[in-house]
Amino acid sequence: GVRNRPIYTKVRNSAPTYYSPEAKVKNSLIADGCQIFGEVENSIIFRGVKIGRGTVVKNSILMQGTITGENVYLNCVITDKNVVISDRKTLSGCATLPYFIQKGTRL
Repeated sequence: GVRNRPIYTKVRNSAPTYYSPEAKVKNSLIADGCQIFGEVENSIIFRGVKIGRGTVVKNSILMQGTITGENVYLNCVITDKNVVISDRKTLSGCATLPYFIQKGTRL
């Protein structure tokens, strides 16, 4: 390494992810600062995501700050940052054409 060259980075220390007693997580990568109350399978969950009670997330990528309400079903969905999905929504794409939700969208 080269001396006298500081490395600048954003420090984002978050609390560990909270898994409620009814949460089920299988074969997924989950960042810190999340709250998991539902089911997550074969998915990647970024920092600060909240998965509501009764919600099922499969084969999806939820980026930073995504919030799902209760009893939501997501399959093959990619959300950009800060997406809010309200209660009782069902959204599904397929492996070759996932359903994409733009940054800051409220559904």
